[in-house]
Amino acid sequence: MSIYAISDLHLSLSGEKPMDIFGEAWRDHAERIAGNWDAMVRPHDTVLLVGDLSWALRFEDAKRDLEYIAARPGNKILVRGNHDYWWRRESTTRIQRQLPANMKLLHGHGIVVEDVGIAGTRGWRLEAPEDPDAGDAKVMRRELAYLERGLSEIPAGVSRKIAALHYPPFDADLEPNAFADVLQAHKVDIVVYGHIHTGYYLEGNINGVQYKLVSADHVDMRPALISF
Repeated sequence: MSIYAISDLHLSLSGEKPMDIFGEAWRDHAERIAGNWDAMVRPHDTVLLVGDLSWALRFEDAKRDLEYIAARPGNKILVRGNHDYWWRRESTTRIQRQLPANMKLLHGHGIVVEDVGIAGTRGWRLEAPEDPDAGDAKVMRRELAYLERGLSEIPAGVSRKIAALHYPPFDADLEPNAFADVLQAHKVDIVVYGHIHTGYYLEGNINGVQYKLVSADHVDMRPALISF
């Protein structure tokens, strides 16, 4: 089994939210992702989808986008992003029942795939109050608790630990934040994250944790192979 990761698919197969308004990098992006994915991923592989998967506001409106994901090879593990309004956290169990067996919603829990432990949650960012992206401290505490819980659910003895966060585990000044502290405390091997499309980001080994940005435009519209 190989493990891949990609985030920020920003699907809108109904055509209501064309992504090429954000530049040529996004032209025909759904077709390009599908072509690359289908060529790379085998049926027994695992793909982490790290948030901002569909522009839909309701689950019923996201079904076409989710069917597109379900049709790709491999077992998919989905994490919420800030634009995944179709997936309300309190509806996770209800939505999971309506998804095919090869799609798993991972929200604040930990699982083991073969001998690899995986925990995932949306994450959050707190910035200066004047920052338009400033978050809410209550949400920050809740998301930190989800990450703690998920990593704690991974049993001892797994060969590797992966954390999947939509938001990056650092602030606007590229300083690791409280999420990074949790990753380090639980001896996570690699964190995959998305959300960022332009500007500065962190990758590589930071305090013993490997950071990897997997936003679709950053990885050239192809799932990124996770190497330990």
